[in-house]
Amino acid sequence: MSIECHNAFILHRRPYRETSQLIDLFCQDVGKVSLVYKGGRSSTRMRRGTAQPFTLLQVSYFGRGSLKTVKSFEAQTQVVPLVGQRLFLAMYINELLYRLLQAETACDGLFECYQQTLLAIAGAVDPQIALRLFELTLIETLGYGVNFSEDIYSGELIESGYEYQYQHQAGFFAKQAIHKQHDVYSGQDILALAQRDFSNQNVLKSAKRFCRQALANLLGGKPLHSRALFTAK
Repeated sequence: MSIECHNAFILHRRPYRETSQLIDLFCQDVGKVSLVYKGGRSSTRMRRGTAQPFTLLQVSYFGRGSLKTVKSFEAQTQVVPLVGQRLFLAMYINELLYRLLQAETACDGLFECYQQTLLAIAGAVDPQIALRLFELTLIETLGYGVNFSEDIYSGELIESGYEYQYQHQAGFFAKQAIHKQHDVYSGQDILALAQRDFSNQNVLKSAKRFCRQALANLLGGKPLHSRALFTAK
């Protein structure tokens, strides 16, 4: 029996049969992995509380096919302290990864970015910058990053004094006269996005709008359950 061992975070879990759980992990070396955690809902394992979201775990598992079986979990760190809106943000990140990552496909650098983002969300005065940086990294890692420096049609450099439109999975192009104003990005904001410079609140707002547009397209227009928590709040 071949046993694999990886550092991982829990993305999603749900009941399975009487005492078990189905768990989706984000593993450092192999990406998203789906597992059966036998007895994961038993009173003994619930009391131990090892397999918790937002905790760096070392997991060992075995099996072939798309659904593996957990052998053991071992916590490598304490649970990242997340409460209120910050917890909702972390749940949002987990749902993005759960929905968008392909099974067992390595994502270079994304695991470390995820771990750093959790810590930043927990400790930052304003977690929005950390969230935008993560979203941009995720979009690029999935292969849908855009060029923030050039007009996709003319090939000319983006200029700060001009306005541009965004085309999904392609990039920015000079604004057409008939386009709605709220769908327009200033060249100044686009150039700041290229540098990941969020010192200006207008740039941060543009980054949020861009990420929401890009991710909505990748999600196929289907809503995120975690986003409803913000509405309820």
